[in-house]
Amino acid sequence: MGARGLEARDHWFWINGKKTRLFSGAMHYFRIPREYWRDRLIKLRSSGCNVLETYVPWNLHEPHRGEYNFKDMLDLRAYVKLAEECGLFVILRPGPYICSEWDLGGLPSWLLSDSEMKLRSTYQPFIKSVETYFQELLPHVTDLQYSNGGGPIIAWQIENEYGSFGDDTDYLLRIQKLMLEYGCTELMFTSDNKQGIDNGGIEGVLRTANFKKLSSGKMILSLLEKWQPSMPRMCMEFWTGWFDHWGDSKHQVWPLNEFEESLKYTLEEYGNINFYMFHGGTNFAFMNGANEQTENDQLKDGQDYLADVTSYDYDALLTERGDTTPKYDLTVELLSKYKSEVVYLGDCPTTIVTLPAPHQYDDVMLNTGLSMDEVLRSAVSVDIKGNAVAMEMLPVNNGNGQSYGWILYRKTIEKGGKVNVKGQVRDRTLVFLDKKLVTTFDCDTPDFQFELGSAGVLDFLVENMGRANYQTIGQSIIHNQRKGLNNTVTIDDVALSDWSVYSLDFTEDHLNRIKKEKFSRIKKIKASPAIFKGYLKVTSSSSLADTFLDMRGWGKGIVILNGRNLGRYWPVKGPTKTLYVPGVWLSQGDNEFMVFEIEEIPSDRTLKFRKTPVLG
Repeated sequence: MGARGLEARDHWFWINGKKTRLFSGAMHYFRIPREYWRDRLIKLRSSGCNVLETYVPWNLHEPHRGEYNFKDMLDLRAYVKLAEECGLFVILRPGPYICSEWDLGGLPSWLLSDSEMKLRSTYQPFIKSVETYFQELLPHVTDLQYSNGGGPIIAWQIENEYGSFGDDTDYLLRIQKLMLEYGCTELMFTSDNKQGIDNGGIEGVLRTANFKKLSSGKMILSLLEKWQPSMPRMCMEFWTGWFDHWGDSKHQVWPLNEFEESLKYTLEEYGNINFYMFHGGTNFAFMNGANEQTENDQLKDGQDYLADVTSYDYDALLTERGDTTPKYDLTVELLSKYKSEVVYLGDCPTTIVTLPAPHQYDDVMLNTGLSMDEVLRSAVSVDIKGNAVAMEMLPVNNGNGQSYGWILYRKTIEKGGKVNVKGQVRDRTLVFLDKKLVTTFDCDTPDFQFELGSAGVLDFLVENMGRANYQTIGQSIIHNQRKGLNNTVTIDDVALSDWSVYSLDFTEDHLNRIKKEKFSRIKKIKASPAIFKGYLKVTSSSSLADTFLDMRGWGKGIVILNGRNLGRYWPVKGPTKTLYVPGVWLSQGDNEFMVFEIEEIPSDRTLKFRKTPVLG
């Protein structure tokens, strides 16, 4: 007879017939370099936790329709099996929507190439896409379920915080049915915050709660007790800190005494918890999400679109680079009191991975580069008849559109005049005339107007700074996430049409094309936007260690290390001033750094390193 999976009854969870508490930690494999997975998992198990929880990001696993990626940092199966080796059970949250301060809540942008798309609904093209994805994804791990021979997976979440988004139970039932159809046999549950706890449940499916502060926890957990009186109560997201937006005055920190008060209460009164986040990691590349506040679906007031920063430190129990914190030490102490009530999958590994201390490398001079015209030579370009279109609607990537990065719209105009950009351009736009910067504006400045004094080549360089990942009932935020110049542009009330459009998405293919360009000596590059390149020489493998790039003095852009996109920087906006550089992404010998800078070039064109982050 096989093992009995996780059960919820008689106020407790049970594993293989044994009563247990669930002490879980959220750590996302896609935010952590693969070489560091074991280190983070051992620290989770050593804390007293018996469960690993992770989301699964659709947009990374299926970046283009029908093209799947489960390699390197996206090897979900390897991550689950490694958790098993570290003595941890696993809870999976496969979405399709995951929120998580992740671009479009993990939904792939190619869904938006359908102008009628209705995300998170029973709209047939959406459901069909989910089904095709689940058909590929779930068989990677369903044989690792506990009831299928003792694997680590003990539970699955249906969708994510749906109650704050909508109240269509039919949609949740469709997702549940697909999960069952493609092999999910362990315990299923839903999770909701206080805004959605009334709407997000399914009859007969365990409900769980998401909260941070004690007042919210008492309220929402009392509702769970009322609705499912014989069930165990679980805080599926105990928010250990919070995330940062560009423009925040300082890094978000939850004081240790408040964390302790809320954690003690939850453990004493309800007993089951998932630390979100136990370890946050990093929003590498362009994967950060954003938050929006709208009125009649329009951004306003200059502060209504807030993109998340690259660091996902979250003030969690482990830092962005995986160091333990006072919150970790306190958690170890508090969980130890309940050790006799916890069932573990296996023993804690005795082999601890000792990571080298962070290192401050020598400065890197970026002494060659590409001008913007040279950068555009590496871009995929198309001619668009009529009005400009959003990047998701661009006829590139085999009909999948452009997902991330920048998009440049070019038009030769025969005269100057008053330019009116109707509506909103998402998200941040630099306007050039004959390569000279005219103005800059953001998406929360609708119907932007400016003057052009002459004819010339007009460029709109638009950055997708991250799609919103959250909305509440009555809003349509996530359906308004098409990025770029999806607008009518007029000069003296005459509409401009027929644009040349360049896709600057910095994918692996794009970076390979950039490398083939002939880089010039830096003195020839007089203005941004531009790409700058230099090399860090590491003399021995023993010198490889984590470090942080101090981007103060630079303007806005991204950094590429040995072909890997470390993410965005914007130190003037803050609060984050640094970028995390995993030591395992460096190598002995020359390490290539490329910076795509769009606003301000420091006079010394130098990258500087430090041992500690500056989070603000």
